[in-house]
Amino acid sequence: MREKFRIRKKLFLSTAALVAISIPIASRQINTLQSQPTQSTPKLSFEVASIKEWVDGRGPSGMVTAGVQFLGDRVISRCTNLNAMLFYAYHLTSSVPLNGVPEWGKGACGRTYQDTFAIEATVPAGTTDEQARQMMQTLLADRFKLAVHWEKKDMPIFALVIGKGGFKLQPSDPAKDVPAPPRSIGCPAEDPRCHYIGGGSGPISGLASSLSFNVGRPVIDQTGLTGNYNLDLKWAGDTTNDSPLPSLPAALREKFGLELKPQVGPVSTLVIDHVEKPSPN
Repeated sequence: MREKFRIRKKLFLSTAALVAISIPIASRQINTLQSQPTQSTPKLSFEVASIKEWVDGRGPSGMVTAGVQFLGDRVISRCTNLNAMLFYAYHLTSSVPLNGVPEWGKGACGRTYQDTFAIEATVPAGTTDEQARQMMQTLLADRFKLAVHWEKKDMPIFALVIGKGGFKLQPSDPAKDVPAPPRSIGCPAEDPRCHYIGGGSGPISGLASSLSFNVGRPVIDQTGLTGNYNLDLKWAGDTTNDSPLPSLPAALREKFGLELKPQVGPVSTLVIDHVEKPSPN
């Protein structure tokens, strides 16, 4: 019995020694983990940003500019509402659902200017359009306390695809493109209410996004085409009789060799969880 007790005692002491040794090791590991900086991507933000509410049309001096514009070193709007800022910040189109916008977020620039804002913000040199939109997202989160999330919902869409006759355009170089002649810009006199997309050179995905404003549902680029193309396009107005311009399906087919196919597919929807009116600065 004494021999067994001595053996057990030795085993107990050995185990205790191992535990005592392991504690400092574990502590060093924890300290090491705590001392390592966390890797996170910093949010892009404007250098300086000013938000002022219009009151009875008496906003900041200067020409009224509806919506939001990115002008080189500034993002500016002389009259906008929350809805327009969300469209700019998240690159939305009118046919993509935006859920949860409060009534005050839909203020109109015109008669009363109620619930509209003037914004002027400066951006660092070399800022791209996409980066400026991300900066607007940060501004909305900071000043409007905006919280959003994305949801996928199945809904009617148009798929933009290559037609049976094949794609008809050659890639273009924005730096070398010849400016369009003045007569080709705008609608003809016979159809002053025609539809016109005049973006010059750009990707087909840009054409799809522009078409979403006109066809009442999201247009998804399924062409698989890359590069830039001349995307100027005109088609007949909805209420114009005997227009010299083709219909939208005919214009897409004849000029670009593209078709719109109705489908049901998943669409990303922006949902507002929380938003507040900004405090004046």
